[in-house]
Amino acid sequence: DPPTDELVRFESFIRVPEIFFAMIGVARYGEPKRTLRAYLKHLLFWSSCINTGFCLVIEHIYFVKAAGNFTNFLQLTALAPCMGFTALSFVKIMTIKLNETKLTDMLHRLDALFPSTVALQQRYGVYQYNRESQVVMKSFSILYMILIWMFNLLPLVSMVVGYVSDGTWHKQLPYFMWYWYDWHRPGYFEVTFLHQNWGGFVSAVFYLSTDLMFCAIVLLLCLQFDIVAYRLSHALPDDHQELVGCVRIHQAVIELCNELEHMFSPSLLVNFLSSSVIICLVGFQATAGITPADLFKFVLFLVSSLVQVFLLCYYGNKLIVASSQIPYSAFEGNWIGASVSYQRSLLFVMLRSTTVQKLTALKFSIVSLASYSKILSTSFSYFTLLKAMYEPNEKKMK
Repeated sequence: DPPTDELVRFESFIRVPEIFFAMIGVARYGEPKRTLRAYLKHLLFWSSCINTGFCLVIEHIYFVKAAGNFTNFLQLTALAPCMGFTALSFVKIMTIKLNETKLTDMLHRLDALFPSTVALQQRYGVYQYNRESQVVMKSFSILYMILIWMFNLLPLVSMVVGYVSDGTWHKQLPYFMWYWYDWHRPGYFEVTFLHQNWGGFVSAVFYLSTDLMFCAIVLLLCLQFDIVAYRLSHALPDDHQELVGCVRIHQAVIELCNELEHMFSPSLLVNFLSSSVIICLVGFQATAGITPADLFKFVLFLVSSLVQVFLLCYYGNKLIVASSQIPYSAFEGNWIGASVSYQRSLLFVMLRSTTVQKLTALKFSIVSLASYSKILSTSFSYFTLLKAMYEPNEKKMK
């Protein structure tokens, strides 16, 4: 049961993504910009972007050099999802960075609409929304942090095990990348290992922070739709002031939905297109007879990719459901016996709210659970095609 005297702060909905934003140098909500701390965070962000971009470039060089040689096929299919993950993380964080002012303004407007008293929060179920937000965000964050540090540190564990067993260091790096120098040399290996770990961690945080902020905003929009629905269904007959208040909130939330669509639609399209390929390649790696350690790593990668796409589609579907309840809630209100002018006004509200609010991937696909099933179906098609291509060639190599 929710506590009776606990006030939920607006910031609690966005606390987790903003912690990750702070790790990579993105300004947090309400943080002053023209300070030494802000300039240092700016430097951290762009240095992280440069290092991660450099990782992406040399991953592509390695891929191009190794392409065409079937003996490197498993390496290529292991590298490709990592390349796709890094590239997509860049698209996501640039969505936040290029729309930083708009995003801050959107959060200010959502903050202004947020219920500010315990009584209102109890009435509208804010505590339950906040609990869902915390559980989802913390669970997703833990999953992705385990994933990235498995990729980053598993070679180090393997090196230690090898040293304990035969007394020699078999130097390994977390990712396949091309270098113009011999990274096995003392000093070079340590720097290269740290540079790859930094790039992998930053890519994961780029990915994670953007998705969590998207989910937080959608959840806050759903809360506002629920507030409008509650107020319409409990409004007294001929209470024009309450009806006007509901209309204003509804209009404000619709505007915010349109802005969110405009802001995230391109990255959602890239996400949906790349996710099918990434899930296919990761699933292929998990079934390609790799070592147990690599198997665990890629199964975790597969689960994380499936959960990530599911979260986007789930919250997109949640927005559709929340916005579609408005006309029904208005119909369930106390309009019988009200004046004709009130009934006419309520009818206009019902007609306007029949247009369901939804997010799209640049109009190509609606972000919903139906889209999730299509992505899984496409991924499985790619997977079966890849297996059909790989198995005959594998037999020839043997």
